[in-house]
Amino acid sequence: MKLIFLHSSDVHGFLLPTDYQNKTDYKAPFSLSRVSSVIKAEKAKYGQDHVIVTDAGDCLQGSPLASYAHSVDDYSALAKLTAAYNLVDYDARCIGNHDFNFGLDYLAYYVDNNEAPIINDNILDAQTDVPAFGKEYQIIEKDGIKVGLLGITTQYIPHWEPKEHVAGLKFVSAFSKIKHYAKILRPQVDVLAVIYHGGFECDPQTGKATEPDRGENEGYKILTKIPAVDVLLTSHQHRRLNLVTRNTAIVQPGYRGEAVAKVVLNIDDESKKIKSMSTELIDTKDYEPDKKIVALVKDLDKNTQKWLDQPIAQLNKPAPIGNATKARLEGAPFINLLQQMQLYFTKADVSATAVMSETAKGFGKKVTMRDVLLNYPYSNQLCRVKLTGKELKHIIEYSLSFLKKDQSGKIGFKDRWIKPKPMLYHFDVFYPVKYKADISKPEGHRLTELTLNGKVVEDNKIYHLAVNNYRAMGGGFYPEYSMDKIEFTLDKDYVQMFKEYLTQTDVEVDTSKNYQFY
Repeated sequence: MKLIFLHSSDVHGFLLPTDYQNKTDYKAPFSLSRVSSVIKAEKAKYGQDHVIVTDAGDCLQGSPLASYAHSVDDYSALAKLTAAYNLVDYDARCIGNHDFNFGLDYLAYYVDNNEAPIINDNILDAQTDVPAFGKEYQIIEKDGIKVGLLGITTQYIPHWEPKEHVAGLKFVSAFSKIKHYAKILRPQVDVLAVIYHGGFECDPQTGKATEPDRGENEGYKILTKIPAVDVLLTSHQHRRLNLVTRNTAIVQPGYRGEAVAKVVLNIDDESKKIKSMSTELIDTKDYEPDKKIVALVKDLDKNTQKWLDQPIAQLNKPAPIGNATKARLEGAPFINLLQQMQLYFTKADVSATAVMSETAKGFGKKVTMRDVLLNYPYSNQLCRVKLTGKELKHIIEYSLSFLKKDQSGKIGFKDRWIKPKPMLYHFDVFYPVKYKADISKPEGHRLTELTLNGKVVEDNKIYHLAVNNYRAMGGGFYPEYSMDKIEFTLDKDYVQMFKEYLTQTDVEVDTSKNYQFY
């Protein structure tokens, strides 16, 4: 017989095929509604009793619609968002790290109203060591074949979330818990699958390290050291992966519902052993949105569009970004404005930020909620970090390691930050320090000039840095950041800060350039 896994992940609240940049464009090549149509078509092709549908989280945050849903205090909008996911008719799901962004009460409502079983092996109650929500595993029988499903989430969440969002919870290694539960579940089932909100620390075929091994992604370790796993349904890195290696089918379906990952197992009817396996990514752009989801969220979408068009402020001059890549390399007024705002709220000496979106355009003179969310889509909080000048230099040097210079002298970004997944939101620039860097020099020795208010930054002097909590708590693998260096975290997100800063201060957009790479 054939057993089919259909897997989604990292939809990030994009229920409809729009990124909300153009309020009349609903033809984007992604969305949960398109995912649902793919799944319906595949079920019709193979039959309900041959298909298992899974999702690996990051459902509650990321889209303007998701931000609007969170802004509605009575959870009525969250109820609609949750109901849309329920219409897909998942067999099992796990939780993603961004599902914690709006706090435990918000997440608990979503979990409690989710119709699919939530599988959770490693997010535990800190006092009892039992799963804080969901169940340890699920056994599903399809045409006489018993399938075991484990669910696991990256253990790195406490490094990104404020303490109140993880209060009372204990996050354990994905590898250690899968190893534990695989021993329990494997003897009971014919097929063992892992739904993992996490990815790979090494290339799954070559074993070459692709990032520092800090426990955020443990997929390669699971793949190579737990042979009991037949199917590894991954996520988190927004990669497009489909391959078979080491007798394991591996998939990851990208971002925003751009694809549904498919695994086909050919199973012997008598022995119930897997004879062969194959993988595929089905692009959702070729499928019309599911009409039931469209109808369900019609009012939610309409209210989102109204909310996005709210005017927030009027600037004395525009603060554009232009081309995102060029802005990172040369600076842009919007980047300066964001840095100015971070300094305003923290009274820090220096500010660090990144261009958060490849499609960010910055602000015109009139600023709406749409402008804010399209330029800064993450629900981060702002921190102030205490550093020595030497530590600040190490941080800046790390950001400079993203860069390369070709034989013609052109400066650009190294391939590893662009492929297989663009990760230039990790590339920070700094303000109001003035700095220059020679990219032809070895990494770690590229800074040729670094001054603050006309004075050279001193190694042993203390400086205060404004930066978002994701970075301050270890996101992006930067050196020197640690939780003990965080002086305080503001109890407001970037949307709130932009509204307050642009309306309550006389903002003068700085259009100067303060750094140069050569």
